[in-house]
Amino acid sequence: MRRIKLNTTLAAVVLISLAVAFAGCGGGNQARPTTPSAPTTPSAQNVSVTGQHNLVLTSTNGRGTTNIYTDFTQTGTTFTGAANTLVCPSNDLSQCEGDDAPVISITPSGTVSGANVTIVISFPGTAGADTVTMVGSATGTSLVGTYTDSLGDSGTWTASAAIHPFGPPPGVYDYSGTFNSTANPLLIAPTISIELGQDPSSNLTGKATIMNSPCISSLILSGQAIGDAFSLTDAASKASILALPTLPTGNSVTFSYKFEPTAANCAGDFGHGVVTIVTSPTSPWDY
Repeated sequence: MRRIKLNTTLAAVVLISLAVAFAGCGGGNQARPTTPSAPTTPSAQNVSVTGQHNLVLTSTNGRGTTNIYTDFTQTGTTFTGAANTLVCPSNDLSQCEGDDAPVISITPSGTVSGANVTIVISFPGTAGADTVTMVGSATGTSLVGTYTDSLGDSGTWTASAAIHPFGPPPGVYDYSGTFNSTANPLLIAPTISIELGQDPSSNLTGKATIMNSPCISSLILSGQAIGDAFSLTDAASKASILALPTLPTGNSVTFSYKFEPTAANCAGDFGHGVVTIVTSPTSPWDY
């Protein structure tokens, strides 16, 4: 009986040893190693173009430059420009189109895909209606690319955020300069000082103080910023002002003005002027 017990014990030891060895050699119940999955590549983040912008188109066919001023609003991968978008060949006030809806309303539109941008804009011109298609991409804080139009022109374009955007109230820009009438020019040009800022609804409000003019001494202004350009009116005086920045710094602004024929003062008068920024928007309203 004792010998049988030893044999049984020995057999059990042998079986256990074989099982351990079998397991160590990769038995059928051992979990197989898994192959790690390849890392996923995150999709490129879409560029944001929301805000006031200045665009410059430069023809490679000898047709000069065209400045476009607008305010883009973006939703997802699509965006549109403001209804008061300005298109100004050669940055010339006398050639500007837009900012007079419903007579002429110019509204650019576009799409973004990652850093790539496409913009389409249609506007009237001396050679007829023109549709421009701009294709480009974000480079730093600017957009750059090439364009073609429906009149056979092509070239390059750039877009940049407004250089001197109007900030939240109560900050204002102070401008100072001179202007003169085209219809009735004066020997001594009148001087003009403008205080201009943004109200809580993002509309421009301000005032102008004028010296040496025989028909007007002040204006109460309201209007809209369009990129670094702006459009202003004084409803009571029946006066309107359109201003374009002198790029690339935008520190000075050229403007045209006109009074309606029914204005109480300066009736029918029109002319041009230049003002320079003398104070950035850090001062409180003082009117």
